[in-house]
Amino acid sequence: MGLVNSGICAVDFDETYFATTNLQNYFQERLNFQHLKHVHLYCDPHSLQILQKRLQLRRKKGITFIGSGNFHYLTYFFLKEMTKPFTLVLFDNHLDLELKTNLMGSSMLSCGTWVSHALANIPLLERVVIIGPTVSVNSENTHPRTIIFPYSKIHEISSQQLLTTIQTKHVYISIDKDVLHPRIVQTNWDQGLMEIETLTTILEQILAKKLVEGIDICGEAQLNPLQLLQPECLTIVKKNEEANLRILQTCLKAIDRQTIGA
Repeated sequence: MGLVNSGICAVDFDETYFATTNLQNYFQERLNFQHLKHVHLYCDPHSLQILQKRLQLRRKKGITFIGSGNFHYLTYFFLKEMTKPFTLVLFDNHLDLELKTNLMGSSMLSCGTWVSHALANIPLLERVVIIGPTVSVNSENTHPRTIIFPYSKIHEISSQQLLTTIQTKHVYISIDKDVLHPRIVQTNWDQGLMEIETLTTILEQILAKKLVEGIDICGEAQLNPLQLLQPECLTIVKKNEEANLRILQTCLKAIDRQTIGA
């Protein structure tokens, strides 16, 4: 089937993407949120309203680069735009199913709670399929509408088996690069052990079999402007950029196949 929208947008909470020379060439739209406060890890109500309004107005929907995994909660806003029953496919070393509350007892939207928020507040979300975590999985940190494929060195994740768990025609895909082995990328979170080839193979299969409404990618190393001048930090950025390009090229190939088949 393929990717419904082919726009490519980047969200700038910091200057990380400015050091990605090749990746930047693909960006068709950029949203600058560097001025926003109280957006790291969690989002306060004021900033949340600003983010949601601005994201709704973006013109290039399809593939969105959202920076560090600290901002993974942005996916929640993208999921709220869905208009048909769908499945969320999440590549992540973590489950992001926490239920943290603030002093008033309300659950806070954060990089660790956004999947729980989506399951509770988005009726069209039928199921979440989480691929690649190495964290401990038990009944206390899961949800009845989640299916989890933990990473295993012994058993490869079967694309066919995975596809049978996606029972909706429409899919949204979110990729946190912390699911990948540290030799492939370097993030600011503890990482999994997945190979980039495994990720892109599964991604390619989903794009071939399902209508993918959108894809977002996070997991950049969060570096300040001074760090971006240091050779060792630039090496990290370039390594992460290579992984981003591999993921992006997989998506673009799917779009090319759709064009040829049209």
